[in-house]
Amino acid sequence: MLSSCSYSGSGRENRIIERTEPAMGTIVTIKVSVAPEESETAARDAIGLAMGEIGRVESLFSVYREDSQVARINRSRPNEPLKIDPEVFTLIEKSVGYSKDTDGAFDVTVKPLVDLWKLAKDSGVLPSEKDIREARAKVGYEKIMLDRDGMTISFTTDGMSIDMGGVAKGYATDRAIYILRNNGMQNAIVDSGGDMYCLGTRNSANRWTVGIQHPRDRGRILYKIDLKDEGIDTSGDYEKYFMIGGKRYSHIIDPRTGYPIGDDVTSATIIAKDSETADAYATALCVLGKAGMDIIDKKGLKSIIVRNNNGAMNVEMSKGLTVNGDKIEK
Repeated sequence: MLSSCSYSGSGRENRIIERTEPAMGTIVTIKVSVAPEESETAARDAIGLAMGEIGRVESLFSVYREDSQVARINRSRPNEPLKIDPEVFTLIEKSVGYSKDTDGAFDVTVKPLVDLWKLAKDSGVLPSEKDIREARAKVGYEKIMLDRDGMTISFTTDGMSIDMGGVAKGYATDRAIYILRNNGMQNAIVDSGGDMYCLGTRNSANRWTVGIQHPRDRGRILYKIDLKDEGIDTSGDYEKYFMIGGKRYSHIIDPRTGYPIGDDVTSATIIAKDSETADAYATALCVLGKAGMDIIDKKGLKSIIVRNNNGAMNVEMSKGLTVNGDKIEK
């Protein structure tokens, strides 16, 4: 789903303490920049706590764990309110907000369609229009009933289910940053499979430098951008696409049509104040394409879209971003 990003920067005076682990269906890397007067042991301990926090978030939101709260929600009967953890309630409530803000291009209830197209990928057989129509009837953020007073959720339609994949990794990244900060770390980067947050700087002279991958050339960095205290996320059609009958299909589903997105947008990058926001809007921008740039500008976010123009890659950027050589400047 997400681009592979790199980070660099000179700074001989700082040491980088790094740890990589599998989590949330991807590879998570945490790097902490340690100045000469700072403790490496403290950095390692903080990284361990941050990794533990990512695991805790996964235990709440994973659709693959039967004991997760999301799995419990998806097993619930329609019109029967289910009491859930306030943390889970809040992220679902925010996800409904993202759905409204993007006119349904991001939709937390898209799981029935995701499951349908996953079956197509595994079987090599495209779903029928009837199958898509039936799955679409189970999709719609407006069919989620939330009661903040009681901390309950319910669905109005039988067969509905939610998939927090569009925000959970970004949220977990932000939670890991929170833990690092609370344990005295001032300069770090958390990369949850492309959902990234850059805390502080690489060293006294350089910010963290993030590389945006070329969507059709895995070995090539399209642009680099320096970040400080910001989240960044790239979503695209090039990591988890599949082929049926010689045709390429994206894993990103347009909840409004029930079909995978076309090949107009090959990647969309969002820069935001937190990784969760970047995560949600990067997915939405892949669905909306150029038409979504107005939404991004109104939300005060920064975006980079790579579009396919008959095989040529065209890059479009939101207000406030310019290109200088191979670097994006803000």
